[in-house]
Amino acid sequence: MNSKKRMMFILEEDYYFITIKILSILTALECDEDHRKLGIIFEFIKDEKNFNFLQKLLNNKELDLFDNERAIKIFCESKLDVSVIKRVLFFLEKQEMLELSRNIKNSNINVTLKKDEKFIELVNEGILDDDLKRCRMVKKLIPRLRSLKLDTLQTKIFGYNEVEKWED
Repeated sequence: MNSKKRMMFILEEDYYFITIKILSILTALECDEDHRKLGIIFEFIKDEKNFNFLQKLLNNKELDLFDNERAIKIFCESKLDVSVIKRVLFFLEKQEMLELSRNIKNSNINVTLKKDEKFIELVNEGILDDDLKRCRMVKKLIPRLRSLKLDTLQTKIFGYNEVEKWED
């Protein structure tokens, strides 16, 4: 039975894994963040292959058929991640590690990180180090990442015509 449980385990659905990634993203961006953008950033920092693929997308290197399929998969997974990320955000708000505020103008939830004792302990233990490094590299790759709207971020990464096709 244990081997069956291990086979059914999916790292990307582990709340601890997602929590560490979210805290890393919020720390690296040092700002209020639209919760929907977290899904896209999460997909690109969760492993080295996706991060390298982001670099390829941003450098406008020509994509082959397999790369196009991979871009679609990452885009769709980022949309699916949002509901899980929201649950983690509500949990972190109850733990008083961040503050959530509703943005009626943009119809989203803004997330603000609180740097309290729990958070400082995580940073001091080095738990966020690898993810923080990757998040800071994403921040360098995408100018003005903090201020970009969701649509602009999607267009910048995936291309205007592609996102329009996928969302339909």
